[in-house]
Amino acid sequence: MRASLTRADGLRSRVPALLAWAAAAAAALVVVAVYVASAAELMRYPWDWSPDEGLMLDYARRVVRDPASLYVQRAVPVPLVYGPLEPALLAPAATAARPFLVARATLLCFALMGAAAAAELARRRASPPWALVTAALFLLPFDLSFWHLILRVDGLLVTLWLWAAVLLLPRELAAGADALSTRRVAGGTVLLLAAVLVKSTAVLHAVPLVLGWWLVDRRSALRLTVALAAGGLGCLAALQGATHGGFLWVQALWTRHPRVPGQAAAVMTDFVGHTWPLLALLLAAAVTARAARASVRREPTLLLLAGGLAVVPLLGKHGSGWNYLLPFLAAVAVASAALFARAARSSRWPLGPPAILAAAGLALTLAWSRPFRLPSASDLATARAFYGAVGEVRRSSSGPLLATRPDLVYFLTGQAAEVEGGSFLNLAAAGAEGTADVLGRLERREYAAVIWTWPLPAGAEWTQALLSGYALVADCRLGYYYGAPFPTHLAVRRDVPVRFALPASARCEAAPRP
Repeated sequence: MRASLTRADGLRSRVPALLAWAAAAAAALVVVAVYVASAAELMRYPWDWSPDEGLMLDYARRVVRDPASLYVQRAVPVPLVYGPLEPALLAPAATAARPFLVARATLLCFALMGAAAAAELARRRASPPWALVTAALFLLPFDLSFWHLILRVDGLLVTLWLWAAVLLLPRELAAGADALSTRRVAGGTVLLLAAVLVKSTAVLHAVPLVLGWWLVDRRSALRLTVALAAGGLGCLAALQGATHGGFLWVQALWTRHPRVPGQAAAVMTDFVGHTWPLLALLLAAAVTARAARASVRREPTLLLLAGGLAVVPLLGKHGSGWNYLLPFLAAVAVASAALFARAARSSRWPLGPPAILAAAGLALTLAWSRPFRLPSASDLATARAFYGAVGEVRRSSSGPLLATRPDLVYFLTGQAAEVEGGSFLNLAAAGAEGTADVLGRLERREYAAVIWTWPLPAGAEWTQALLSGYALVADCRLGYYYGAPFPTHLAVRRDVPVRFALPASARCEAAPRP
């Protein structure tokens, strides 16, 4: 009888924790379900949701049809300024009947794999319900995490980096606490090199993962350092050989991007404004762990936080944005769970249930208050009208197109991207190889049409070439993820007949030809 009462008392004492875990798991599943449903809606949108997405589709198609063009030592047409891995993975989408559907479905798979990596990192340091909550936090806030489905390199980078951390994070940041096996070194090296082949800034994110081992086990640190150095040099040599020296030449184009005064502070302010609830959760976890006398400095997920912040010095370069900090946001989710779990193990009080309920409540609040950025019916009508007009111009004339965004113009018309609006001004000002040819073609009226959102280079010769050879025929305010419709101008060569009509449902205006 006494044993039965003891068991009943034990069960009753566990009821609050079980209820907290069940509520947290349910909240996490709701967040994941909302993310997947929102992603499915975006997948059905047949146009670009960021004006530079067409460039990645162009890269992907060139992987199949003209891989030699990706790393030519010229800035025009646009070379592949990132690593070759993501365009190769998206190559099936570039040749599909519905490229954005296939591409976004692929990126959704990688986003969910990233959430799974975050969950696995949390599961190793906390309870299984914390793993589910961490996966939900990885997918929040939706007004930033939608970026995982944009045809850019950041989402895939985060996923590969987190899975490398699954293999490479030590159990504790303390001498002798862990050692790397050959399998962990090999797997972690492959994943980190794959991340670098997506985006070169992955090198910065990886550095703390390597340096941390010098505090834990020097033999492991040396093995990992040698493996990464050898593998990295091998990959670089192979890419340089395959591209006849073009790979490093193209990467050096990043040095043509100037620093913008005040931009780093603006990016950080914008990022904190979107993510402060998650940053507050991390701070609460750290304070709680310190109050419980847990050893915060031994927590290995601090290496992820350091890796996520390693790109901060790059935020002042022209073209940088909050997307550079997405690895840090993923690290915040993982580190919060790990620090709360560390606090719970060290405290005399039952901190686990209230902490996980607070995190789950925050996840639900963010899911409700930070909507996933999705196109409207007006965005759809405007994109359909604009790209329909571009298609009609292309069918009515000969010659290539010049577009400083949207880059999808190039992909839809089967042309390799001539220029990339975000960098062309910098490259032209620096006199990069091929940029002078653009002005020459414009002056000779070789382009059938000129489309611009980002401006062409300033200068009388550029203005004169545009005004003398081309007539503005339409202005459309295309919709993208950042809210206010963006003006896009379509000018055609003066001998090109205009045969399109712009529907009233679109945010477009026809300009009378002189």
